[in-house]
Amino acid sequence: MDPQAFENQPPPQKPSTPPRETAGPDYWKKPKKRWPKYVLIAILLAAIAAGVYWFALKPKPVTKTTSQNTASQTPAKAAGQIAATTKSYSSSNFYLTFSYPQDWTVTDNGGGIMTVKSPSLNLKNATGQTVEGNIILTIRDKTQKLTEFDKGNATATRASDKIAYTKPAQTQRGSTYISFLQYASTTSTGALDGVYITGDNGYQKAQAIPLVDITKVDPVISVTFLNKAGTSMSIPDSQWYDTSFSGPLKTMLESFSIT
Repeated sequence: MDPQAFENQPPPQKPSTPPRETAGPDYWKKPKKRWPKYVLIAILLAAIAAGVYWFALKPKPVTKTTSQNTASQTPAKAAGQIAATTKSYSSSNFYLTFSYPQDWTVTDNGGGIMTVKSPSLNLKNATGQTVEGNIILTIRDKTQKLTEFDKGNATATRASDKIAYTKPAQTQRGSTYISFLQYASTTSTGALDGVYITGDNGYQKAQAIPLVDITKVDPVISVTFLNKAGTSMSIPDSQWYDTSFSGPLKTMLESFSIT
């Protein structure tokens, strides 16, 4: 062979490699997933239901109102703020009718005793301190024991007042004495424990008032005072000079019509 001819031959060509994108299927690329329509609809409905529950159906937190909060919303009235507007009450247990301040509470369950209780009031005790308490009108028949006389005779803190009944029954006296008592168990000077209807018996200041005189009146009608704990308390006798305090109580006692 001619060496010159061999040298003039073109160099051999390398086999060509097809481009990658035409070398076969492209398995390294992952196809995009598509959610079925019914799945998307289910997700949408669940989101709507959650929103409705959260804004409309979720239970609201309960706010508790304590008795302390309630009490603070109805503070005690001043003693001189006894309601002037009255209501009338007739008792079939005692055969009587009377008027009382409209915001007082009547308890008449039989058993020989009836009470009419004021709302909370700021009263002065025997030492002149202002305390929260109540005024109580009590009606008792003769079978009830008057325990306030257990220590002995009461004493008149002032002279009795004579009042006229506004609408007395035919068998009822037209007027009566109301007397101002300090019990034997009370040691404070000038303390008033109760105001009693004493019928035909009137007393001078410092005169003894025995139990037998009180029980001559049937039923026994008295106005007394309780502290916040519900036990008996005394008020200064001078409190009766305040007509804004004593006026409504006197009017209540004058209104009794007893058959």
